Amino acid sequence: MTKRLMMVGLAIATAMACGRSEQQQAERAADQIQQGAEQMQRAAEQMAQGSTDQMAQGLQQMTQGLAQMAQGSGEVVDYEVLKGVLPTVSGWTQEGVRGEQTSMPIKVSRAEARYTRDAANVELEVIDASLNPMFLTPMTMFLSAGFSERSDDGFKRSGKIGEHPIIEEWDIPAKRGEVTVVVNSRFVVQATGHDVDDLAAVRQIVEAVDLSKLATLK
Repeated sequence: MTKRLMMVGLAIATAMACGRSEQQQAERAADQIQQGAEQMQRAAEQMAQGSTDQMAQGLQQMTQGLAQMAQGSGEVVDYEVLKGVLPTVSGWTQEGVRGEQTSMPIKVSRAEARYTRDAANVELEVIDASLNPMFLTPMTMFLSAGFSERSDDGFKRSGKIGEHPIIEEWDIPAKRGEVTVVVNSRFVVQATGHDVDDLAAVRQIVEAVDLSKLATLK
């Protein structure tokens, strides 16, 4: 076997090992969150029994359940770093840049800004949920390829910006649009437009975010 073939084989083996490692990490996180959710369910049932002792025990179990769910996700990117991803957009005025992060009940960091142009405004959020399925699972169905809903009042559909899956939503009477992008099954970029003429204005804000840079953050 030539040295080149050996190097190619090593690269493939390393990539496969990394993939297995990431899958195992995600499975462990999901297990921890599931255990935490089950513990919170038992706590609610305990509290429903009504006595003071049972309510105290239920509260203790609920606290433990929340802690278990928090352990199910890894570390999040500092919100100050996420603030650096918020773009300036030609023709729009950026204001209200801020961020925050929390460790309970799940680890999440987020940054946000508001963009205004005449009567229109778009609120942009960049969120790191650190692969937490409790945060991302509700979006899974809508992100599936080919998803679409239409009515006289507007539409909701899946699509892509580059390689990243998106959900687009347009409310005609309200002149309200929303575009949500999921990057690396971890970061969520969401723009919500009010008093906008069409969904293109909201997409403009999202497309100004450097999604490739966001994908590299750890």
